[in-house]
Amino acid sequence: MDLLSLVVFVVAATATIFSALIAFPLLRRAGVVDIPSHRSSHSEATVRGGGIAIGFGITVATVLAMVWNISDHGVFGLGSTLVPLGFLVLTWCYSAIGLSDDLDSLQPIGRLFGQVVLALLFSVCIAFFSTQGIAHVIAFAIVGITLVNAVNFVDGLNGYVAEWSIVCGGWYAFVSAWIDENDIVLLSLALAGAAAGFLPFNLGRARAFLGDIGSYGIGAAVFAIAVWLFVSGAPIVVIIAPLIFVLFDVGLILVLRLFQGENIFLPHRRHIYQKIQQAGWNHGSVSIFHAALCILACILSVPTLVAGNTATTYPSHVFWAALLALYTLLPIWLRRRADKEAAVR
Repeated sequence: MDLLSLVVFVVAATATIFSALIAFPLLRRAGVVDIPSHRSSHSEATVRGGGIAIGFGITVATVLAMVWNISDHGVFGLGSTLVPLGFLVLTWCYSAIGLSDDLDSLQPIGRLFGQVVLALLFSVCIAFFSTQGIAHVIAFAIVGITLVNAVNFVDGLNGYVAEWSIVCGGWYAFVSAWIDENDIVLLSLALAGAAAGFLPFNLGRARAFLGDIGSYGIGAAVFAIAVWLFVSGAPIVVIIAPLIFVLFDVGLILVLRLFQGENIFLPHRRHIYQKIQQAGWNHGSVSIFHAALCILACILSVPTLVAGNTATTYPSHVFWAALLALYTLLPIWLRRRADKEAAVR
């Protein structure tokens, strides 16, 4: 890790902490708080919209990286600002949609329309500056909408999304460095650093939740970085490695609810990570467990990063199925163990 990379991570974390100390009391005074309900995993009113601190941390670190590059390369460094600027515009636009939801000022159809427009615009821009065709534009847009909403759906336990964001940012920084994409390295570290700065406020008895402004912004950031890595030639298996548990959890429960004839637009507490928590694990344990599984999934994709998609790297992907099975079956095992202990008493 060079000096700029280290500075970007530290500045992102520091800026997030300072902005949190300022913003969270203001949000509480303004009444932007999450009141516990029957579908909540918390029991006390907590500040909602804390993700604004992460957005500020990412922005400060990204602007610093742009200024650093321009100071090092003069006018030739201006070209390197296009990717960071696009990254900031996309994440803040999605965050604005999330903020409107936190403030209850935008209907679901309006949020979805905004997400679709942003995802399409971003995908078109990517295609314009690369060799991607219309099929990729549509695929990128679908991935973006799916990922942003998936991150929003799994933002239900303290530390869960923040720790996952650190893993995603760290992994994508490593992958970007491997394929020599320095701009993406810095953006990934800005995400990881900002999430690390927010984590102390979101662990234990959380002082703030990300809110939709945070989950939408993080989802958009991961979406942008993932697409840029794909366009830059990173193997798809490597890109999807830290995402598989989030996408699997959301996809599986969505299919099950549709199969059972439920209204998928109604809130619920049936995600796998929620069932693990309901079976007896606390928020922190579930979050660390999920982050550890994501790290293992990333490690299993290293052979593909090194050698590409070849027959020799396929066996490592089989272990993903084992990790997904472990994740899925854990709440069932915990529930049965609790029932046996209760029966013994």
